[in-house]
Amino acid sequence: MSGIYIHIPYCKQACHYCDFHFSTSMKSKNEMIDCIVKEMDIRKSEFSKKIDSVYIGGGTPSVMTNLELETIFNGLEKKISISDIKEITIEINPEDLINEKLEFYYEIGINRLSIGIQSMNNNILKWMNRSHNKNQIINGLNTVKEIGYENISLDFIYGTPKNLTRDYKAELLEILKFNPTHLSCYHLTIEDGTYFGYLEKKRKIKRIEDDVSQKEFQWISEKLKSKKYQHYEISNFALQGKQSFHNSNYWNQSSYIGLGPGAHSFRNSTRRWNISNNRLYIKNIKAGVPYFEQEVLSPYDLVNEKIMLGLRTLNGLDKNYIFSIVPQSIKDEIERKLNMFLKDEIIISTNNIISMNPEKWLLSEYVSRELFILKE
Repeated sequence: MSGIYIHIPYCKQACHYCDFHFSTSMKSKNEMIDCIVKEMDIRKSEFSKKIDSVYIGGGTPSVMTNLELETIFNGLEKKISISDIKEITIEINPEDLINEKLEFYYEIGINRLSIGIQSMNNNILKWMNRSHNKNQIINGLNTVKEIGYENISLDFIYGTPKNLTRDYKAELLEILKFNPTHLSCYHLTIEDGTYFGYLEKKRKIKRIEDDVSQKEFQWISEKLKSKKYQHYEISNFALQGKQSFHNSNYWNQSSYIGLGPGAHSFRNSTRRWNISNNRLYIKNIKAGVPYFEQEVLSPYDLVNEKIMLGLRTLNGLDKNYIFSIVPQSIKDEIERKLNMFLKDEIIISTNNIISMNPEKWLLSEYVSRELFILKE
């Protein structure tokens, strides 16, 4: 067991693009914290000395009071040694980057901040329905530096519709002035069930063309690499030694525990996911009845996941691993497709390690689907 993910399902307001599980009603927050701690007790046999990362995500974990966060850490301390954890990350919004909160985080052992900036343009932030503005970003990041945090990840969204007046290049260059150790750059996705999804159905919002997406992706990648950031996953960039240890465990198919509503776990080929409903999660935890579903992944399911995850990362995919599992007939079909992608310069092969051509990285989902094993 390599990591623990804790989902805090509350936000001050709903961002127009977000399809994660959250609620803007804080009425159940105290009950929720107690139930997350109770889930730790229910699953105490799953905790091990090999846990080396904790990630507190959401939602917006920074809506928690210091006392609520302390309750969670006290629960964790009964299962693991907090001081021995290599990486402890919390997601935080710019408006919450205040001395009192940041100093408390520092004191209890949080050593990495993941800050949802998304844009340095107030009009874009308002369009996304973010709860902060540019001044709060600047003031907050200065406060982070003053307190002494050395491991800072910033989230940035690109790929917004052409009709918006935006200079994403200038925004990114402005962000780089704060010398973050890590950047997560996500292309805007329009999902069903979100406000942007609603607008798209009404034809009031239009996605940008693929060639424009590609150009923006390439510019960001080249600019960050020129600033000594390693492009180690399709959406993630890090200075030397500052890759997200927790997320890298996901991409390596390591085991992890997910706590809280909507959280996923993976262990011994079994994937489980908690109810994505705050009321039912609290009710079932209190009643001691099942609050999750699960499935056992077949060897082919695991291979398909390995393909998808591997092609998203700089480390790529070990062809020998796949071929050690599948029969000859499937090997032949995979080899044929790999040769086709090699010929088209979509992928690169080095010592049987298959990786995406950096210029074609946005095609990784397509390549993965083509390589997926459909036979059982």
